[in-house]
Amino acid sequence: MSDYRISLRRDDVLFAEISVSQARYVEMTREMRKRFPREEGFSLHIERRRELRRILEQGPDGLRLLGVEYRHEEVPEHA
Repeated sequence: MSDYRISLRRDDVLFAEISVSQARYVEMTREMRKRFPREEGFSLHIERRRELRRILEQGPDGLRLLGVEYRHEEVPEHA
């Protein structure tokens, strides 16, 4: 599963940062572009977060998830 990290900047200064599920990505980016127009100095920087690997521990009680490593990939502006 992947989700997205959206950074909203105004005049290249970080204004807000949110994480968005894949299910709401299109809706959220459309809404943010509408409410925060480029003409007023706003820009969106979007990264897709993908699981790189999971770190597991096996013990007498079974498997236990210790952590997840992620990779962030920049999403092109037109996407």
